[in-house]
Amino acid sequence: MTYIFRSALLIFLYGALWQFASLFEINQMVSAFYPAAGVLFYFIYRFGPAYIPIGAIAIMLGASPTDPFWEWGGLQITMAIRQLFFYSCLGLILRKVPAFSLPLMRMYSVTILIGSVFLTTILSAITSVVLMEHYLGLDPSDRLNIFVSFWIGDLGGVLMFIAAVSLFLDFFEKENSYEDIFDSGLLRPVMLLILISSATTLLFVLTGLQAEISRFGYLILLPVAWAASFYGIRFALFAALCVNTTAVSHYILLGLDTYPAIELQTLFSVNLGMAMLLGASLEERRLAMFDAAHDPLTQMLNRRAFYLQGQALLERCKRQDRQLALMMIDLDHFKHVNDVWGHQAGDNVLMKVAECCRKVSRHTDIQGRIGGEEFVLLLDDATPEQAFAVAERLRMMVEKVLIPKTSEHISTSIGLSHLIEKEDSLEDLLKQADLALYQAKEAGRNNCRSTVVNPRTLVVESAPV
Repeated sequence: MTYIFRSALLIFLYGALWQFASLFEINQMVSAFYPAAGVLFYFIYRFGPAYIPIGAIAIMLGASPTDPFWEWGGLQITMAIRQLFFYSCLGLILRKVPAFSLPLMRMYSVTILIGSVFLTTILSAITSVVLMEHYLGLDPSDRLNIFVSFWIGDLGGVLMFIAAVSLFLDFFEKENSYEDIFDSGLLRPVMLLILISSATTLLFVLTGLQAEISRFGYLILLPVAWAASFYGIRFALFAALCVNTTAVSHYILLGLDTYPAIELQTLFSVNLGMAMLLGASLEERRLAMFDAAHDPLTQMLNRRAFYLQGQALLERCKRQDRQLALMMIDLDHFKHVNDVWGHQAGDNVLMKVAECCRKVSRHTDIQGRIGGEEFVLLLDDATPEQAFAVAERLRMMVEKVLIPKTSEHISTSIGLSHLIEKEDSLEDLLKQADLALYQAKEAGRNNCRSTVVNPRTLVVESAPV
């Protein structure tokens, strides 16, 4: 059933994009923009060689409304075989390349994609010119223009389709561990995309009416370069697709036929390639910064990063006269977990406890792993009573964590300290929390102790939201 559904989707997408590409026909069998080839490549890359026959059917049916396949001559048949061969090979080869993956997030994936599509489209364009020369007898002066039109049209079309697919996959398979522009809501990115589209509209209307694309068309690259440099590949691809789609729409709706087709094709291809490369470059830098500041197992701040961010939060609390609580968390008898059930079970427990810490924290709080089984939380603007309530809630959540493949639970002891004196440093708070943690362990473990709050007399307040 899955095969049938995917096959139907392949045929539908190919047919729809073939008809779209026909709007940009600049010569017999030559389109200025051909995203349908990207459909063949993607399905065979993602789902395997079983979809090559379906690709052949898609090619035959895609042109049928205007050019029925039962009326094809030698040129149409060989051109269809050429297309199926090159883009099937591209998909099958990239299936074997472990460094390449979708969605596009890493520089090596972008480099492999652009390089392989670049080479494939050149070979496909050369073959197309040879076939057209054989069947149509091209004028020598037309060969270069037809070659470039084929090449750039396929290159821009494939890159645009894969950019759209990458964004679609990224919606379901978000890789980023850090926040980007979309994590704070849709309003800001949507407004920026509308602004980019408006600027593209203005440029294309003005230059299109005056046939000045060669002098000013490159300006459509600027908003995409800005988006890629500041917001990464996700927003950069949105911006590039937005610019290209806006430009294509105005080309069709306003009849701006004064644009040189090859220049328009080149702009689209460069626009997408630049978005991918600049965006992936920023992603690499973000990833390197994230890895340098975070524990690879739990994705919490490592000791060095916790001290840097914790010190900054402490100074802000002092300046703004806000309260601050520090929570030291230590898993009880964690060595026993590693010794009896193995380090893999221990790692699983640590990841689950880290998730518990994230659940009780707000976005202004700071979480870190500063030792093997030691975690620390800085609770911004939390009273001693609120911090103790958070600690109790965390302790009860950890109590429910199961050791993998067992019915055994773990527990934790928690010590809390609070910013009381303006002179207190982060080291002072850590030492006080460590002393409270020692008292919690002395009291039998699996409990919380505070340097300020007496749990016997405490009426627990609601935890801060």
